[in-house]
Amino acid sequence: MYRINNTGRNTLITPDEVKFHSPSDGSEGERLILQNIIVAEERWIKSELGYEFYEDFINKKNIEVTALNKDDLLQKIKDDYSQDNTEFPDQLLKVGKIINSLEFITNDWYNKLWRLYLWKITAECVDAMSIVPSWLETTNAGQQFKNPNSIGSTAGSASGSAKDVKFKMDNAVLERINPLFIAMHEWLCRNKNHFPLYKKECPGGCRDYEVKTSTVNVGWGLNIYDD
Repeated sequence: MYRINNTGRNTLITPDEVKFHSPSDGSEGERLILQNIIVAEERWIKSELGYEFYEDFINKKNIEVTALNKDDLLQKIKDDYSQDNTEFPDQLLKVGKIINSLEFITNDWYNKLWRLYLWKITAECVDAMSIVPSWLETTNAGQQFKNPNSIGSTAGSASGSAKDVKFKMDNAVLERINPLFIAMHEWLCRNKNHFPLYKKECPGGCRDYEVKTSTVNVGWGLNIYDD
């Protein structure tokens, strides 16, 4: 997958990759996702991988468009889009733009990490950071609920309450993101000789690492924080 990285900096993930692996219906706008990618990666992924490992990964996965590589990158992007019967407009690719693609990474173990854990985890983190902005947005009229706010005679959905949003945030972190981080850490520990930049301690040694799951939330027995 070759995509223009419109965040303005090297990142692990692109909006299309987020949509593929996040627990959403895929209808959220690209701007909402873009505004949460950097925050999610800085908030969770960089601290989990460590600065050097994270920087190495994003530097491998992103290439800046230059006059020398533009034609080659354009053909790769057009070929990629054509697989989905979509035409990529040539004028969108300009010198100075950043292209994000796993195909740039030649390290097989980095590719394994991405496909087994890092892609899914990063998408989950971006989705978690999108929960509040997708519920309450900043406008020229101040803080506004995203529509619809309540079910009407012809409406098919309603906005969640603050309690609903808190529950979803807790659920995302405690029952989805944290267990994935634990599983990824175990896998990295078992294969640490392939990841010299991964500096987190592996208790008991790489071969004797025991997974400890996080305490589940489930809205405290689905009472969902009764007052």
